[in-house]
Amino acid sequence: MTKHSFIDLGEQLIASLKKAADDNVAEAKNLQDSVNTLSEGITAQIEEYSKLLADMDTRLRSFGEGVLTAHRKFINGQAHENPSP
Repeated sequence: MTKHSFIDLGEQLIASLKKAADDNVAEAKNLQDSVNTLSEGITAQIEEYSKLLADMDTRLRSFGEGVLTAHRKFINGQAHENPSP
């Protein structure tokens, strides 16, 4: 029994559709891997900057407390003529 040409065309069409779907899946997987790698890098940077900001906040608070303490000592020591109320 001989295959008809439209059967060959149908089989070629089916094979092409399956290959296109497989190619799309592979491309999507590659894109997903790229996005995951990028997001891991962004997360690491956010964590690093968060630590730097927390450290800066701690140092700034400490500096402010030192300035306030020095101001209170100055005011309470009557080191000037017109102390703040």
